[in-house]
Amino acid sequence: DSLLQEMSRLLNSIAKTVCHASPTRHITSLPTTPSRHITRMTTGSRCSSHPAGCSIILSQQPHRAQLPGSRSVTTADSQQAAAGVTAAAALSSDSTSSSHGADSSDHGADAFKLVESSLGDMMEEIHKELRSDIVLDTEMGDLARYYFDGGGKAVRPCIALCVGQLANYHMGNMEEQGDTARRQKMVAIVSEMIHTASLVHDDILDHAETRRGKESVNVKWDIRRSTMGGDFILAVGSRLLSQVGDKEVVVILSQVLADLVQGEFMQLQNKDDESERFEHYLSKSFNKTASLMAYSCRANAVLAGVNTSMVEQAFQYGRNIGIAFQLVDDLLDFIVSADQLGKPAAADLKLGLATAPVLFAAEMFPELNEMIGRRFEMEGDVERAFQLVRESGGLDETRLLAKKHCDAAIAALEQFSDSKYKAALVEMCDKVLNRMK
Repeated sequence: DSLLQEMSRLLNSIAKTVCHASPTRHITSLPTTPSRHITRMTTGSRCSSHPAGCSIILSQQPHRAQLPGSRSVTTADSQQAAAGVTAAAALSSDSTSSSHGADSSDHGADAFKLVESSLGDMMEEIHKELRSDIVLDTEMGDLARYYFDGGGKAVRPCIALCVGQLANYHMGNMEEQGDTARRQKMVAIVSEMIHTASLVHDDILDHAETRRGKESVNVKWDIRRSTMGGDFILAVGSRLLSQVGDKEVVVILSQVLADLVQGEFMQLQNKDDESERFEHYLSKSFNKTASLMAYSCRANAVLAGVNTSMVEQAFQYGRNIGIAFQLVDDLLDFIVSADQLGKPAAADLKLGLATAPVLFAAEMFPELNEMIGRRFEMEGDVERAFQLVRESGGLDETRLLAKKHCDAAIAALEQFSDSKYKAALVEMCDKVLNRMK
């Protein structure tokens, strides 16, 4: 609780000292939760749990014609996925699919390669910024830089930069070293710092022991020092955010911090009403994961100068690929070994969390609902729940739902001019769906 309070105080401080402005938001509560056999998608509204405008797709849609400007996203064979032996491409590898309407020369465009020049020195720049704010040479520096070791996937800054370049291309501004590109890179750096600070705080709250195959920060140091380290990363990131020089962007990315705190509170809650659990899970997934991707995309679209409709579509891309990313993350908890993940398998169950595979499996095995209600605390609950999820169609349904969000992300790119950046963002959906770590 004290950690969450510290994060809230930090957010308030940012609002007072950096922005001096508050965004106007139109909050629309969603109607009563429908049966999960009904597909529902909301656009531009915000659900009662968070002001995200998140698209919530609760069950399988009937087959329908492909959206113009989009294409189906390939998925791994469902039986192999259930067996945990899916052959999937690594995030940094090239994909062989192409986007509808994109120039043939953009076939197989890779987002990581397109922004490699900007991402290449990102960790060095973050280290430099963290060092510059330390007055005395203390262990705070080592602690704050500990997770900035190049071991992460850098998906968030990559997406933010690629969406920024997509919007720049649409506006006819392709000066890669110009002022707009510089500020968009700062947004990408801030997004990585916010993400990493959230990992520090997550590991403290979850009492994690490993992260990316090495000791977690809370094990290597203690909880108090780790908490201050996470706060320090956020503070430095906030200073960089203020230097972007755009008040609207400050407001946009400040919302991410509010969403992260709300997501942590939601994770502490458990819905007694079974019909509310899936919407609660998706809202939490937006707050903890998709919010950062969505608002980073929105910020870089704003900096590019595209119109409000296209700013919204950039947000929709980030939101949907972010939700898909979290769905796949929850899927991997059941099908990938601890060595591949870099963290213990079935970690969510051990933390008492019911993710999409469990919620889907509960439709076939109602006994899971009782375990969810008691947060898998009884002896044998984790093992039994793990077994039931593997025996159900929950893994396949989770992957299908992730695919639908990726399709929605691709559709959101329709208004943007065809380019290698657009093709790369389509390919990113394949990478997210088929990743194995």
